Amino acid sequence: MIVDVHAHFTYKDYDNNIDDIIKLMTKNGVKKVISNGLSYEDNINVLNLSKKYKIINAAFGLYPTEAGTISNSDLKKVINQIKSNKDNIVAIGEVGLDYHWTKTEEKKKRQKEVLSEIINLANELNKPLIVHSRKAESDVLEIMKSAKVPVILHCFSGNAELIDRAIDYGYYFSIPVILLKSKGFKRLVKKANLSNILTETDSPFLSIDGKTNNSSNIQKTIDKIAEIRDMDPNSVAKKIFSNYNELFDN
Repeated sequence: MIVDVHAHFTYKDYDNNIDDIIKLMTKNGVKKVISNGLSYEDNINVLNLSKKYKIINAAFGLYPTEAGTISNSDLKKVINQIKSNKDNIVAIGEVGLDYHWTKTEEKKKRQKEVLSEIINLANELNKPLIVHSRKAESDVLEIMKSAKVPVILHCFSGNAELIDRAIDYGYYFSIPVILLKSKGFKRLVKKANLSNILTETDSPFLSIDGKTNNSSNIQKTIDKIAEIRDMDPNSVAKKIFSNYNELFDN
């Protein structure tokens, strides 16, 4: 009963073994994975993947660093791509702001402009948003106020005050496997309502063992959430599965 709301199974890491990875995840109880697109081209690959494997759902997005330099014409292409595939995707993501890789104010401003347009699009299409916020958590919380759809904060690393704000806004948190060694994510799991918690891997990234990540590892996240909240792991898994089904059209 495992769900992964944020992965990237179109990465070259899986070029030679995606069939085996899908079989492994299915064997280990993974029910649904949302593979998030990062660009116009990647969105096409994500869609093809979702058509090939029942376990994969597609989300179309535009990575923040891409958004920081995108032209108006290319942005329009992505927006039209999302519109024309609205029935083939369950969410819009990965989108957001990134101030870790983006340092110039001009590119940060462009990221905000693009994100605002994408929020308007999500409102129009009634699609949840899967949002990146690295080193930009405060600005993300501010700009997402205009969203009228569910907001899923991917790998949110804000401080205690920002976590409280996000909870007050009713946002969802997707918790990565690095919860096992992260004080920040443990704090988040303690504070957030279980109704607003989801699980993710960010595969192939954020592994805790140095290997290429995959959704099977989420069982470790569920076990740790259960430990932190003093709950039965099966109850945690069922609730997160229910959260997923309430958010996304399957």
